[in-house]
Amino acid sequence: MNGKRFADIMSCSISAAIVILGYLYLEENNIKWLVCGVCSVLFLLFLVLAVMDESREGKLRRKNGTGGRGKKSIHALALLDENNQAISEWNIVGKISVLIGRDTHREDVDINLTNSAFAGMVDRQHAVMNYTAGQWYVEDLESANGIRIQKKKDNKIYKVAKNQPCLIEKGDILFIGLTKLAAI
Repeated sequence: MNGKRFADIMSCSISAAIVILGYLYLEENNIKWLVCGVCSVLFLLFLVLAVMDESREGKLRRKNGTGGRGKKSIHALALLDENNQAISEWNIVGKISVLIGRDTHREDVDINLTNSAFAGMVDRQHAVMNYTAGQWYVEDLESANGIRIQKKKDNKIYKVAKNQPCLIEKGDILFIGLTKLAAI
């Protein structure tokens, strides 16, 4: 939330409080209705400004490719088969953290690889992806079989160090053990 929108919401709240207090405590009807009327108009004005500012902010995020909605942003992870065909997909738009692993009904995961071909090589809590500063990062949670990432830009495969965030870009492929997940 930017400062302008915060100020609009605070002005809206103060105007609403004045309307309520004026209605309850002012005894002279002419002054009561004047204060309530003016503050009601101010309330509506600041409410419209706050909504318009949020609308402009959302359009700007979409235009700049931030907020998980741009063309360059990752919007999903796809489970790939041996021919690199997507067989399952998880939408991650709007999330700030995604836990990858095997669901054991004791530990819920966001990306459940229990039914993948190489599920035995996936830990219960294998990796976490975090969204920060407009980008996704993956981190190995000290898994037994590790994480590797095939970068789209050079097609090379890199090992992700344990507990060290690694930037993921659209088109990269994550190897969770031997299970392949494409960032799309």
